[in-house]
Amino acid sequence: MLQRVIIAVDFSPASAAALAVARQHCPGATKRLLYVMKPAEVAKSSAAGAFSGAGSSPLNAKAMRDSAEEQVRAQLQQWAEEGDEVAIVFGSAAEEISRHAEEWGADMIVMGTRGRSQISNMLTGSATEWLVRHARLPVLVVHDVPLSDSMKEKLPPEGAVD
Repeated sequence: MLQRVIIAVDFSPASAAALAVARQHCPGATKRLLYVMKPAEVAKSSAAGAFSGAGSSPLNAKAMRDSAEEQVRAQLQQWAEEGDEVAIVFGSAAEEISRHAEEWGADMIVMGTRGRSQISNMLTGSATEWLVRHARLPVLVVHDVPLSDSMKEKLPPEGAVD
């Protein structure tokens, strides 16, 4: 029986579907919703702050990172149910999901995929594809497809999906 399940979340409809599937099929497991913040996201929010007068000192950059992390944590809490854990890590999505899952002792990784074209994956990469090939534990991939009514009950609240 699965005891610990990581659900990779990026607030897309595909990751909402993955969360619904994990809730349906792993009811007794501890679930950890994991968001990987890319350095570019932090840099983008830091740059936006620089243009609004916040400046670009290292202290302001840390404040911007903390602010971005707070926003993501609040969004994760909206998606979480009682007993779910949330975590935020920084770095490359695929590698950080794999590393975090191993460190936490997860039994499985659950994540959504948007079904991008092969050319798009070649140009930008695919965290899902990398994890399926390289992760040391099972990866359940959930496509962004219509869900049954019983699965829809397991989705995050209305309006919480980008």
